[in-house]
Amino acid sequence: MTMEAVRIDFDKETGIGPADREGAFDPAERRLMEDLQGNILKSHGRGHSRHLFVRFDSADSTGRDRGRAWLADMADRVTTAMKQWDDSRRRAALFAAAGFGPLGVSVGLRFADGPRLTLDAQAGPFGGSVGAGLGGALFGGTARSGSDRGGARPDSEDGHGGDGGGRLVDPEALLEAELARNPSDVFVNLMLSASGYRALGFTRLPADEAFVRGSRDAATLTKLCDPPVEQWHRGFRESLHALVIVADDDPERVQRAAEEIRADLLAARAGHVVHEEAGKVLRLRPNGPAREHFGFADGVSEPHFLAKDVERAKKEEGHSVWHPGGPLSLVLAKDPGGDAETGYGSYVVYRKLEQDVPHFDAQRLRLARALAEADGRAEPHEGDKELAGAYMVGRFRGGMPVNLPATAAGVDAPIPNDFDFSDDQDGLKCPYQAHTRKTNPRGDTVWRFGGTLEEERRRRIARRGISYESDGTVGLLFLCAQADIAEQFEFMQDRWCNDVDFIAGGADGKPSTGQDPVVGVGSAQTPTHWPRKHGVAGEKVTVSLSESVTLRGAEYFFVPSRSFLRGARG
Repeated sequence: MTMEAVRIDFDKETGIGPADREGAFDPAERRLMEDLQGNILKSHGRGHSRHLFVRFDSADSTGRDRGRAWLADMADRVTTAMKQWDDSRRRAALFAAAGFGPLGVSVGLRFADGPRLTLDAQAGPFGGSVGAGLGGALFGGTARSGSDRGGARPDSEDGHGGDGGGRLVDPEALLEAELARNPSDVFVNLMLSASGYRALGFTRLPADEAFVRGSRDAATLTKLCDPPVEQWHRGFRESLHALVIVADDDPERVQRAAEEIRADLLAARAGHVVHEEAGKVLRLRPNGPAREHFGFADGVSEPHFLAKDVERAKKEEGHSVWHPGGPLSLVLAKDPGGDAETGYGSYVVYRKLEQDVPHFDAQRLRLARALAEADGRAEPHEGDKELAGAYMVGRFRGGMPVNLPATAAGVDAPIPNDFDFSDDQDGLKCPYQAHTRKTNPRGDTVWRFGGTLEEERRRRIARRGISYESDGTVGLLFLCAQADIAEQFEFMQDRWCNDVDFIAGGADGKPSTGQDPVVGVGSAQTPTHWPRKHGVAGEKVTVSLSESVTLRGAEYFFVPSRSFLRGARG
């Protein structure tokens, strides 16, 4: 991929920008970040979101002009990657002010009423000490704060935080108060589908073949084993032109901002919001890692694209086996309508995945029973169930990989990412079919098929999804960013998750692996083999698990640059 015009190395995995929050961006990097929308290089991190699906009123040239004018107006409303960076520094200070690390903010950073925060655990936001390093309850470590204004005091006589008058102070309440007093701007993303580009009369579309083909095309449905469009939720059955994502930690602010955008769209007579989804981050525990509805840590092991995130991950998790970074070329593609130097965007796959939690739990118990019976026991215990779930997902619910040995670390320790499967090529610890091994083989394609690790790592995606609950159903609003839909998401779903002979089976004469037990579709009846004893060679248990996730809607989008949006009027 030739991108020298930006004078940025798009293929390095060390990330762009400074290695800590205090550093400055190179001028070329800053120009790129100011033209690029947020939520691509890093998740927006907000706890609530609204997804507004738009259809343009583009029956004639007047309607198309109105739609283009609305896009141009949205140029100053979307959150850029640079704005996201600046907001993240501010948010980090607020988390640290409430006692949650990490501390990577300026000495003397001031809030509305004057408290300040300094680095290296000296002055705290309320006049006491802050002992938060790369951790905290939010990020996986410890944090302490003191106060002469009613904040928690770690040095109280009974060993519990208090305000000096015997009252305990909840650091989460402090965090909520700080966020309320010092809110960031509401986060906004805007993206277009191929039909949206066409509806507004644009002739230079992003060139990705899968994007142009679309999610409803018969070839796409066949390739991914997706259900017929007639079985999708009604809001997704017709093509959708645009998606606006509105996100914040305060659901009321999200709702107000979403209504403003909806009203502006109508006032401009540019189109209508024809469908809406609401997302909410679920957590394993307050301020702990995100989870999904099956109860497992989610968003783990995402590739990092900013140097500060790469360096933090290397420090917290290590990097002797698995590098935590990803090249910009993994997620960025040239925007044909953007600035010649800085105009880049990303292709986004959107899929509404309904999760049948009772069915998943029943399948997990079914596997647990088989493991207990193989061990000579009539009934499984909770340990069997936990191991069965870890076999299916590839990690225990807290995020610990099933192929790694247990440690004495507590639940606030960083979730491991510096590992591969080189010492488990027989799948005796982490089964080949486990979800995380199917979607991120970590070198399996090298020893199994003779490929290169670089080629395999080019298949990775950057997940940006969020959970939902609506109309008595629950699931995941799955979003992922990439530079090539066919070679990344579609390849992963088709050739890895759904393929019963990946990683083993077929030509090698070994039993078929089976499909991914979490998101695989089409071959649930394939006999699937699981380690009878964790890490012990010998006979395996054969249990086929039926599917617990159903696609309810999908669309392919491109997140255009601000320079494209600004010039949309033509």
